[in-house]
Amino acid sequence: MDAEKRKLIQQLEEIGEVTFVKKAENPLDAFAHYFSKLDINGLENILSNQNNYDGISKQEYLELIEKSFVNLKDNGIQTLKAIPGVCDSCEKGCTGFTFLDEKNGFFMDFMVKVSDSEIINFMECYNLKNEVEIPNKLEQIFIKTFSLDTDNDEVPF
Repeated sequence: MDAEKRKLIQQLEEIGEVTFVKKAENPLDAFAHYFSKLDINGLENILSNQNNYDGISKQEYLELIEKSFVNLKDNGIQTLKAIPGVCDSCEKGCTGFTFLDEKNGFFMDFMVKVSDSEIINFMECYNLKNEVEIPNKLEQIFIKTFSLDTDNDEVPF
């Protein structure tokens, strides 16, 4: 990016709530970048409004993610390390990422489905195998909590 473009971006940011979103050639790279920077606006800009993500609307899922981002920032965590992996369970072989706070060992695992250069779905992964060993992957943070909705106290299976 040349000096003229940087100056223009700086001027736009001074005007008000302007977010510069660099078009990534690879949607997986863009997802990893914005999630690791805890950048909810960046995520919003790379996701389609037509898709549901993990069974809920884009806006609902982004609101859940934003709550986690706020909690992380409130605890002094400003970035997470993106570590590639693959799902080894329900979406076996699907590309994913561990987003890790290297200091405390907090992490979030996501699998990301891409089709025709578009993220068509992403969701928390409960069995993500990373390409490298992560010794301090200690405590998983869940965005969308799993619950069984039943009319009584009985488990449905």
